[in-house]
Amino acid sequence: MLELNSQQCKAVHTDGSYTLVLAGAGSGKTRVLTERIIYLIREKKVSPERIMAFTFTNKAAGEMRSRVERVLADRGLSFWIGTFHATGLRILRREARHIGFANNFAIYDEEDVFRLVKHIIRKKGWKLDEYPPAVVRSRISRWKNKLVQPTEALENARDTVEELQAEVYQGYCAELRKNNAFDFDDLITRVVELFTAHPKVKERYARQFKYVLVDEFQDTNTIQMVMIDSLASIHKNLFVVGDDDQAIYGWRGATIDNILQFDRVYPGVDTIRLEENYRSTNTILEAANHLIAHNLGRKGKNLWSRKERGSPLFVYHAEDDRDEAQAVRETIIKLIRGGFKRSEIAVLYRTHAQSRALESALMRGGLPYQIIGGLRFYERREIKDLIGYLKLIDNSRDDVNFRRIINVPRRGIGKVSLARIEENAGEHNLLPSLRAGGGTGALAGKQRERVEEFSKLIASFELLAREATVHEVLGAVVERTGYRDYLREDPQTAQSRLENIEELLNETERFSARGKANGLENFLEEIALFSDIDSLRNEEKVALMTLHNSKGLEYRAVVITGLEEGLLPHYSAYDDDQELEEERRLFYVGMTRAREELYLFCASSRMQFGKWTGNQPSRFLEEIPSRLASVSGWAGSSEDNGSLFREVDPAYAEEDEKVSIRGDSRFREGALINHPTYGEGRIKKVEGSGKDMKVSVQFTGYGTKKFLARYAPFTFRI
Repeated sequence: MLELNSQQCKAVHTDGSYTLVLAGAGSGKTRVLTERIIYLIREKKVSPERIMAFTFTNKAAGEMRSRVERVLADRGLSFWIGTFHATGLRILRREARHIGFANNFAIYDEEDVFRLVKHIIRKKGWKLDEYPPAVVRSRISRWKNKLVQPTEALENARDTVEELQAEVYQGYCAELRKNNAFDFDDLITRVVELFTAHPKVKERYARQFKYVLVDEFQDTNTIQMVMIDSLASIHKNLFVVGDDDQAIYGWRGATIDNILQFDRVYPGVDTIRLEENYRSTNTILEAANHLIAHNLGRKGKNLWSRKERGSPLFVYHAEDDRDEAQAVRETIIKLIRGGFKRSEIAVLYRTHAQSRALESALMRGGLPYQIIGGLRFYERREIKDLIGYLKLIDNSRDDVNFRRIINVPRRGIGKVSLARIEENAGEHNLLPSLRAGGGTGALAGKQRERVEEFSKLIASFELLAREATVHEVLGAVVERTGYRDYLREDPQTAQSRLENIEELLNETERFSARGKANGLENFLEEIALFSDIDSLRNEEKVALMTLHNSKGLEYRAVVITGLEEGLLPHYSAYDDDQELEEERRLFYVGMTRAREELYLFCASSRMQFGKWTGNQPSRFLEEIPSRLASVSGWAGSSEDNGSLFREVDPAYAEEDEKVSIRGDSRFREGALINHPTYGEGRIKKVEGSGKDMKVSVQFTGYGTKKFLARYAPFTFRI
């Protein structure tokens, strides 16, 4: 094993109360965290249960725990290590009663939440197209993560749309409490609520954890920071590791200020920089350093490596996205012929929509691939159905999953019967109401019989779950509901869906073999915390994923596609300097995933939102010195002027003129447009002209959105 370098040693052995480790990409931060824990236990004689370590993925937590246990030769260590959500869940399982929930609460995933929001909107008599559940759900999440209560959201509503969203939020929180359920946000926000409302509970945990360590600190949000601060409030030993240059989750609430302002918030911070990179060649690092130096919001560091200089970056300027995909395929084939394994190659892109052309090209080339972050196993309909059964078995108050499975497989209990059950149940939960005899009064004889049979079926599964493993419970559900026969009703999809059912049974068997007590609840917890990266398998396939999903991974060769204005940087970031810097950091993250070879692709035109658009190469390519790259394709013969694509091709100037002309006649206040995501809207404001023209559009249910006119993905209504 390699020795720690001087800066790593300094971080591991620091005696400072507050320590900020600025760990550049590939600088060994995970090892530093692991060695820090080992040092505290072995050298400082700290009891393991007095150490709290936060990671950002279950995979990272598992790897860190395994390393510590391996080095200390102890498999039973009781220190707390896990994601914020896993840690919050662990605390809430013990303490939920203090905030009015039973400790056997359910955890709703995104589809459960979506169904519940949709149910509340319909219950209020509103139309789903006017108040899209996804938009309302996003708004609710933002309120929660800012600790805004429903009553406060309603009082501070700025317009009618926000007022109605706040009403849904109010109903949503009431339904969660009624169903004894938490959503994913609650696993952190409810802990903060618990600590705020019950200072003695907070003090108990803060006193227990003498040392608090945080990985990927740049990706923490405001509510997570409150949780961290609470746990470190007594002993004041806080050790955080992060990289401000890899802060890429501002769009979901992460606050880069947590890392940038750390030394201003806490007294006497010891800041340690890890700049020696163990992953990439110096050519890749130099290109990445030049790129990220254009950001103002950063602490500043310069990555370097003892590795060789390495190959130049390869930049290809394609005619269109099909040409780009074909070039990517040829690049991969060339790499494989040169000795690379498929599993050592990753193709990255800004948006999931870009994967379609790439998938087609790889399939034509006979290249096996896996998509990370697409439709996950636990999101498939047949899996969701069976998990719905397990959730209701574990928590009889789970009305969301009661509604999902009461007629799956079909047992003749339709929407009318369900509406009568809900009406009769009133403010009570549906399944308990049925069992109390209050939910079947208005049902006809045959319907009442079917509903009672369903209630008895769930009761029999509940009894089984008290003694049996989760594998045995699931097996009983599949057999006694006739779920396999139900899937066979659709011959076109039956085979793949049946295979998925068998894989779920295999997974529960593997889980049950671990011998965990209360298996059903623990199994549901495990899959609730499952992430996209956890689905990454060590298979001999090329990996396709978004740049966001590539965080924390590394490959011998990395291909980044779609390096065009409007994609990377995304057009939504044009009006905000902070968002633009985050887009640059996203590109930086992608570049620093590569160990040996880095390929950058852009296309002059691309099919987007059903129409062809002309694209300029990304401004980020201009920020890479041309001496570090080999350029080919349409712009491959352009004059070298110190950076890539510095000069605008004449074709773009012509396109800009077209935009300007179009702007004079069509981009005007009051014009009606159609957007592929937001639907019909009306232009409220026009600013600037030509390629700098910006338009503000008012959408029903979405509010006002601002676009750079030349990249606006909408059509005009005549």
